[in-house]
Amino acid sequence: MGIEFCSRLLDELPDALIVADLEGVIRIWNLRAVEIFKFAKKDAIGQRLDLIIPENLRSAHWDGFNRAVSCDKVKLNGRPVRTKALLGDGSYAYLDMAFSLTHDEDGHLVGVTALARAGAQAAS
Repeated sequence: MGIEFCSRLLDELPDALIVADLEGVIRIWNLRAVEIFKFAKKDAIGQRLDLIIPENLRSAHWDGFNRAVSCDKVKLNGRPVRTKALLGDGSYAYLDMAFSLTHDEDGHLVGVTALARAGAQAAS
């Protein structure tokens, strides 16, 4: 299985896949993320996660992000949590998101991964 196959596999996941580096910069953004968050890949990759985090939630988000990175452990152990997201059209949506830490081949922490699925109702 080559890189092209792996890329296609990620794009065909039923959930949005977002991988950010240790500074919170988006490095992977699959096609489902494009559909759910309404940001094109070219507009999301290279941007900080603030792109999709409502301003009033950013402080709490970064506290949790930094804690997870410094402890090398996520709080919910992959269990999904409903959270409000900022979308590319300026609207908001509730999404069910699960988080994990991403390590390289040598076991070094290199980033944070999130899977997102659209919630049942729109946010206001």
